[in-house]
This record gives sequence, structure tokens and C-alpha cells, in this order.
Amino acid sequence: MDSSLKLSESYWNEAAETYPRAFTETSLGKMWRDAVWRELDIVFPPGSRVLELNCGTGIDALHLAQRGVSVLACDISSRMIELARNSVMATDRADLIEFRVLPTEQLADVEGDAIFDGALSNFSGLNCVRDLIGVRRDLARLVRPGSRVVLCMLGRHAPWEMLRRLVRATGGSSAPARVNVQRPSRKCLAKVFAPEFLLRKWKGIGITVPPAYMEHWAIRFPRFTRSLDRVDWLISGLPVLRSLGACILFEFERTPHAARD
Repeated sequence: MDSSLKLSESYWNEAAETYPRAFTETSLGKMWRDAVWRELDIVFPPGSRVLELNCGTGIDALHLAQRGVSVLACDISSRMIELARNSVMATDRADLIEFRVLPTEQLADVEGDAIFDGALSNFSGLNCVRDLIGVRRDLARLVRPGSRVVLCMLGRHAPWEMLRRLVRATGGSSAPARVNVQRPSRKCLAKVFAPEFLLRKWKGIGITVPPAYMEHWAIRFPRFTRSLDRVDWLISGLPVLRSLGACILFEFERTPHAARD
């Protein structure tokens, strides 16, 4: 593993200790994740076998397994994988999930050819991967033609993020970044994944629902927050408005084109 991957592994191992309470267990985080799950439940029917990238603490893998979907869940962080295994062992779905410490940059280590019925990357994991062309190449080898690849990535024009940056610029402070984050546009992402993958649909996540760091506000105004969640669901697929999501959910279809080296 090269030095940049080691730095990323160290960062996510540390983040694993606070990730559940900072995002997963918050009411706002659950609203964002529920929005993604509604799409996953349509795309991956029971009996599917799915490859998950940057699986974190395994909550998405467990959700899919509870619906009868088999998952190979990978993450660069050994601590994330440890927490994921511990949480799944307490359920009756452990037999449907295989967890593996594996950076997305090393998907070539997954053996087999066209063995998955789809793939998933949730909540910005791919924004931290520099070589998306390599990801496309590996996924093209690993998923069946006609299957779906669902990628949830950071948006570029989220009002909440713009507000946060404004606050920081006018006197706030922030810790220095320890991982490189890129925010490719929809057109750029579609171009990177073509022609093996065709972008079929996309929608915004967290357009009106604020990020998890505003959980204190959501607790204070629960009814209003639930109203924002309903609005988010109604406008998530509308032109222009969908581009304002804090995250953008992309759904690609694997085409019959042969994978390129």
C-alpha cells in the first residue's frame, strides 16, 4: 500500500470511532440514508449479489442483507470493518455479508469475471479516490452487463455547504484536510464511466434536509425537520433542484461494451 493510501487508512480508522454518533445515528443522517435506501431497494432485488465500496461500519450492507441481498463489503479502514463485523454478528444475516479490508484503489484484487449483479458506493467514498478511471475499469470487469452501479457522491452546489464555507470565511475555523476530496461534475463522471457504464438517472440527497452537524437544530425543531424531509423527497429528481443536493445519487447501467485496460 502506497503512502497516500496509508494516510487515508489512518484517517478513516480514526474517523470510525466517531462516525456512528456523528452521522449514522443522527436523525438527519438517517433521513439522508433512508433516501438512498429507497433507491437501493428498487435497484437490488432479493437474491442479488452486490459489491459495496467504502462500506464504512456496514449499515448499508446489513440493510441489503435484511432484504435477502448478498454483499461483498469492502473498506480501506480495518477499524471500520471490525465495527461492521461486530454489528452484523449480532444479527441473523451474517451469512449474507462478507467484509473485506480493501481500498477501492485495489479492486483489481477481487477475483472473478462478471460475478456481481451490481455495485454500490454510498456517501462520498469515491470523492476520496483519485483514479476514477481505474475504478471504472475494475467495476466493468466485476459486474454483469445490464446491472446497476449506484454511486452517492458529494454535490458541487449544495446550499448548506456554501453557507458553511461562508461562515468559516467570516471568522470560523476548520481543521486541515487529511484526505484529498474531488467533486466531479455529472458530465465529467458520465464521461469517465463511459462507454462501459451509461448514466440512467440521478437525484439530489440533502437538498433541503441539513447535514448531520446541524443535529442540535433538528432536535429542537423536529416537526419542521420532518417537513424538510418530505420536501426533499418531492424535489430530489427535479431538474436544476436535484443538482443542489449535498450528495448526488447516480445510477449507472453496465453496458455490453468490453472492459478497457
